[in-house]
Amino acid sequence: MTEDRDEPETGPESDPEPEPESDPPVPTIDPELAVLRARLAALEREYRSAFDQAQREADALFAQYQLSQLVASGGSPAELGRAVVVELVRLAGADGGAIWLGETVQPGLALIARTGEFATPPPDDLVDLAAARRLAADGPDLRLIVLGEDQPASVVGLAVPADGPLDDDGLRVAQLARHELAAAFAGARLREALERERHELGAVVDGATDVIIQVDEARRVVRLNPAGERTLGIEAADAIGRSCADVLGCAIAGGHGEDHCPLAEVIASSDAIGYRETAIRGAQGAPIVIAGGYSRAPSPPSGPIRATAILRDISAVRALEQLREGFVATVSHELRTPLALVRGYAETILHFELPAEEQREYVERIHGVTSRLGSLVDQILDITHLDADPLILERAPVAFAALVARLRGDLALSGADARLVTDLPADLPPIEVDIVRIGRVLENLVGNALKYAPSPTPIVVAATVDGDWLLATIDDEGVGVPEAERSLVLEPFHRAWNVRESRIPGTGLGLYICRRLVEAHGGRLSIGDRPDGRAGTRVGFSLPLLADRRRPVSGRTRRAQAPSQGAVRG
Repeated sequence: MTEDRDEPETGPESDPEPEPESDPPVPTIDPELAVLRARLAALEREYRSAFDQAQREADALFAQYQLSQLVASGGSPAELGRAVVVELVRLAGADGGAIWLGETVQPGLALIARTGEFATPPPDDLVDLAAARRLAADGPDLRLIVLGEDQPASVVGLAVPADGPLDDDGLRVAQLARHELAAAFAGARLREALERERHELGAVVDGATDVIIQVDEARRVVRLNPAGERTLGIEAADAIGRSCADVLGCAIAGGHGEDHCPLAEVIASSDAIGYRETAIRGAQGAPIVIAGGYSRAPSPPSGPIRATAILRDISAVRALEQLREGFVATVSHELRTPLALVRGYAETILHFELPAEEQREYVERIHGVTSRLGSLVDQILDITHLDADPLILERAPVAFAALVARLRGDLALSGADARLVTDLPADLPPIEVDIVRIGRVLENLVGNALKYAPSPTPIVVAATVDGDWLLATIDDEGVGVPEAERSLVLEPFHRAWNVRESRIPGTGLGLYICRRLVEAHGGRLSIGDRPDGRAGTRVGFSLPLLADRRRPVSGRTRRAQAPSQGAVRG
């Protein structure tokens, strides 16, 4: 038999009774784990702080590097100022910035750079450093950093943002670099001053009218100024590297040889030569007399040696000295001889009982001699008047034939009119000249022809018209003027060598006076050979026609212009 037990009924019709709910278990916190977690959080904060500090230091180093690069970049104070103020504004987080630099020649500060926005725009200039500090104190929106207080001072101004202060780290970098920045601005000023002086010196050298040449220790040319190029007829690029003897041609010009080179002397001795005359070869190959100053430029013991020569053309001075000597010799001779004759004739009349006829002859000779003296004085006075500026001409219309006829009348007193031959067209238009002065020109030129040509030979005066000008020529059969001296005889006191050897008296002033008087009228005077090939000389000169007799060109009156030398010479 089985034992009956009471078992719970199961099935869909019977559900078990739910058990009562209980609270979840409370975890227990390990004290050691809590300490560890707190330690990790502290280390994390410490590491983050160290990282942030390292990042700031790196930023500061980079900023200092950036500033050092700006400082090393050079440039002018304005260029450096613009770059520095932009970098400082970025570092400090400013709204704007400005830099003032102290003036070097006068007190005060000058604004050289600015960027960004300012609540109150900075002034263009400040009186001094104290004024800059007062500006910062009065306006809290401006922060000043004094880069250098030594004169001249340098000041940076940073505009404080409206939404917060400036970055302390950026300000610290600016403070740390302020001395370097001050030194950089001082260096920029010095470079600017040196560059300005270099340009000024270059302008002086390039604009000088004297030849300036510089050579090295071997006397090779390292520099030649434009005046040297013009005088020597050589480009500076072609002269550099060549020896100074080759470029200057001193030995060829008769100046000095290699053993007496002034540049070699100053290179060897370092003693400057203040003045020495020599000669160099000119652009056309002709010798040029020069006065030179020579010196050796200071150089470090191991540096290159440079010697400089400043050469001045004194050919004109020497020519003036020769003219002065010629003037003294000519005037002395022309005065001494007539005065001796006058004294001799006068003493003879005073101390001897001479017949009336002989006394009259002596008086006539005294009269002739004094006339020569008067002519000499007149010529010297003419030169004085010609050198006056301006030469005043009293122009009037006159026929050229009338001037020649007046001259013929004057020559009739001495019987020389028989040698005067004229070839003047009847329809020559009148000229507009100073009648007295052009009459003096004719008198001098015809007088020279009569004096230097053989007695029976004719003196031919001719004239033609060329445009607005009358071209006059005077031909003789005299000794002529050597071609090399034709331009020289038109200068005062110069006489051709063949005339000096002929012992024909003269002062060398007549042709010069004639040239100046013709040029004062706008014309030209020249000396040449006779066109017919015969021996002798042709002197030609041009004179302006009367204004209303000039030929119009293209409906307008052409401005009078003297014909060329070739046209004057026929």
